[in-house]
Amino acid sequence: MASPKLTKIINDDKEFLFQNYGERLQASFVKGDGSYLYDQDNKKYIDFFSGIAVSSLGYSNPALHKAIHSQIDRGVIHTSNKFYNQEQIEAAKLISNTSFPGKSLFVNSGAEANETAIKLARRYGLSINKKKFKIITFTDSFHGRTFGAMSATAQPKIHEGFGPIVPGFIYAPFNNVKAIRKLLKKDKHIAAVMLELVQGEGGINVADGDFVKEIFDTCNQKGILTIIDEIQTGIGRTGLTYVYQHFNITPDILTLAKGLGGGIPIGAIHAKNYLSEYLPAGTHGTTFGGNHLACAAVIAVLSEIKKNTFISNVNTLSDHFFERLKKIKQKTGYIKSIRGLGLHIGIELAEDGNKLVDEALSEKLIINCTAGNVIRLMPPLNISMSAVDEGMNILEKLILKYGEIYENTQNKLR
Repeated sequence: MASPKLTKIINDDKEFLFQNYGERLQASFVKGDGSYLYDQDNKKYIDFFSGIAVSSLGYSNPALHKAIHSQIDRGVIHTSNKFYNQEQIEAAKLISNTSFPGKSLFVNSGAEANETAIKLARRYGLSINKKKFKIITFTDSFHGRTFGAMSATAQPKIHEGFGPIVPGFIYAPFNNVKAIRKLLKKDKHIAAVMLELVQGEGGINVADGDFVKEIFDTCNQKGILTIIDEIQTGIGRTGLTYVYQHFNITPDILTLAKGLGGGIPIGAIHAKNYLSEYLPAGTHGTTFGGNHLACAAVIAVLSEIKKNTFISNVNTLSDHFFERLKKIKQKTGYIKSIRGLGLHIGIELAEDGNKLVDEALSEKLIINCTAGNVIRLMPPLNISMSAVDEGMNILEKLILKYGEIYENTQNKLR
């Protein structure tokens, strides 16, 4: 039963807002501290979701708060991309220093970053051949909800009801070496391959090494661009600063957002230097992209990620998560598989997982379900070990509870 405060919030939400997010979960958060959130009734929750991998440094992080407050206190939140912007330059330097030498273009979201990458790839391909504009993407991918990014997303349910999608995308089966080899060999009009190395919305599906090697070897030989979509996986999430670093590859274009600003909206593409000539003045832009406040947040986040112990601590936490989950899996057949990298973890259940998400919230644990039956864990990267165990104790109890119910139901059906 919702409290009076929450009931009013729910009613106002339905009266004044589009209901395009469906029925929201039964909480409204008003305060955060570390890896904890507090709701409208001051109840405390453990956050294993980070606002879809956005709050990379958790809540009330001193370094991020200092950077944001300092920028606001200087009175310059936004000027215009008509002027030089020192924070934008410093943010771009940090991206280049932590990834590969190149140039960055800042936008406002992950969808915008992917739109920019698509435009850049098309401009590049069409400069070679007037028919070279096709882009390969993969089944169960997710690249955003704007028209280009939605069209790149190889999920029919995302396209439904919007009429003709943007042409030029070829959907290939994920992790199928033979299929991608055949496509890249036979079609001479492919400009780029766009790939999530860990598919987030698709169910935390990790790319196979041989599959990635085939793509990069062939693309490098044929002059086809490689775009790695790190909207969800970038900025330390997988136990390295960028997920592509696990695969001994370097993409031509990298797209970033979510954790990049630690909660402040920002997106970016980072591309090898030679590609910048394909987006000259007037070919792309955004009013708010790379504003002073957002870039101050990027500087703070990347500076924290660069600290010597930060990434090693992510991996220590990751090992602990996976070890606990393996032990839970040994106790129940309700867990079909556990997968992921770093603190980007998927738990595939034997049935739909949304009821588990709802009950976890009632137990003051925030988790998520994607692809129907995959529980997605993406806590703040600096979560404490005690908070991990506190949350995992709740999760274990619920998995074992629903596992027993599921197994009893299956036994009755046999």
